[in-house]
Formats: sequence, C-alpha cells, structure tokens
Amino acid sequence: MNFIKKWYIYQKERFPILKYGIYIFAIVFSVFCYCNYIAPKIYINQIEILKRTTNSIYPSKYTIDYFKLIPMFCVAFLQFLMVRIVDEFKDYEEDCKYRPYRPVPRGLITLKELKILFIICIIIQFFITFICKAGAFAPITQIVLLLVLWGYFFIMSKGYFMKKFIDKHLLFEVFLDELMMPIMVMYLASFVYDINLLMMVPFLIMSYLVSWIVEIARKVRCKEDEEKGVRTYTAVLGIKNATLLLSALEVVLACIQGIILKNYTISVICLILAVILINIGFITKQSRKFAKLTELSANIYIFLVYFSMGLLL
Repeated sequence: MNFIKKWYIYQKERFPILKYGIYIFAIVFSVFCYCNYIAPKIYINQIEILKRTTNSIYPSKYTIDYFKLIPMFCVAFLQFLMVRIVDEFKDYEEDCKYRPYRPVPRGLITLKELKILFIICIIIQFFITFICKAGAFAPITQIVLLLVLWGYFFIMSKGYFMKKFIDKHLLFEVFLDELMMPIMVMYLASFVYDINLLMMVPFLIMSYLVSWIVEIARKVRCKEDEEKGVRTYTAVLGIKNATLLLSALEVVLACIQGIILKNYTISVICLILAVILINIGFITKQSRKFAKLTELSANIYIFLVYFSMGLLL
C-alpha cells in the first residue's frame, strides 16, 4: 500500500481531518472571540502605561486581527493530533487484545511512524509559537504556556505516575485529563494578547466543562453496543447515572454560557431544555436510537456554545 493511501485510511479511521478540524476550529474561534471581547480593556490600560514610560507612539484603539486564527488553529490541530498519537501508544496492548481491527494493531501504521509524526508536530508547533508573537509586554508567555502544556501532556501520558490507581477510577482520570483543555485555552489566548487570567476564568470553566461533556458523550452507549474491554461511562456507571452526569454537566455549562452571554439567556434556556429532554428519552428507552441522539445532541450543543462566542464581537 502506498504512503498517501495508508495515511488517508489511518486519518479516516482514527483522526478524521474534516470532523476534528471543524471541532478544533470551533474551539479556536471561541477563544479568539472571547479574548478579543476582553482584550480592549487590557489594551487601553497597558497603552496608557507605555505612553507614560516611553516615547513611542501606540494606536489608541484596539483592533481585531482575524489572521491570528490561522496560527491558533494550526497549533491546536497539532496538539489534538499529538493526543491521538500518544493514545495509540497507551492503548496498543489493549487494542491488540480487544480491538485488532484498528490501524496500528493490524499493521497499517507502525508505532515508529507515529513517533516520527509526533516529533514533526512538536517542531512545527514550537516554530509557529516562536514566530507568531503577540502582546505588548511578554511575548515569551506563549513559549512558557506551550512548555506548560507539553509538561502536563507528558504527565498525562504517563498516567500521572499512578496508572494502576487511575485505571480503577475512571471519573478521577477524566477530572485530571480534561484539565489540559484550560491550559491549552490559555496557550491559544496568548496568540491574541496579554490576557488577564482573572478575566479568563468564566471561559476556562466553560472549556473544562465542554471537554468533560465531549468525553462522556462519545462513550455513552446502549447495552447491545457495549464492547468487551472498552470502558464506556454507561458500562462503568450504568446508563442512568452516566446520562444524569452528562445532563448535570450540560446544565452547569448552560449557566456559564448564560453568564457570558447575558443578552441571550432565553435562547440558552431553550437550547439546554431540548438537550435534557433527549437525555431523559435515553434514560427511559435505553435504546440505540436514543444513545446516538444523546451523543449527537451533546455535540451539537457544544458546537453552538463555542460558536455563540461570536456574539460577543
């Protein structure tokens, strides 16, 4: 099999570029919009300080640079690809035992090839971060945040050095894993401007909740679709408890979204009610149809949450 064809098959099965690309763009777009919503206040204060301490001339008005979406998307895409590659290494033995049909266990792509791809991702990500500097005071912040992101990613890939404990406590593992998203959000925010951490708190909480919802929704299944050796949330917690947990997270997310989008509270309430009704349907029917609807409604909801940040501009 030729080089292009085998990588095309791999991405189709394990990392669909179009599907993941849209999701990653939604994240980047929301970070970009929120940061440009809060940045003008920070910008004005910093420019006043610079004018008093230097003789340089600075624009008095903050302007939005939409071209920053390009490097932000590139580094975010590479980070998600790196997560997928590391998961291939972590799950290799389990996949060989329970899921030999996947690309790596069946020999389509080797771990060595994935390792080379991982190194290429790191080089490109660092290069983009180094050349796409932003902010008036601390361009080095981007590099520091990238190193923090890589550091946490490394610890996560090692099972936080307590793999046996983590493997027995699924929710605790998710609690730790999803902390990577707020770190990545801060890293992406640094491409826009010198963002104030305190002002980012609502969005950081929102991104963390979304990450939880994505993780749980993709592993919510009816009983006949459960696979041996696959830890889904419905298998571990039961359909009712897993769906209730998902619903609780979605309700909290709606509250945070309502706080950020103060003028669109009614729309947010209507949206979350529709999602919760579908979840109730899954708890009641516990069918394959409602399992798929539960996952689909959660995914549609988070897309709407992310893209709704465009209303801030």
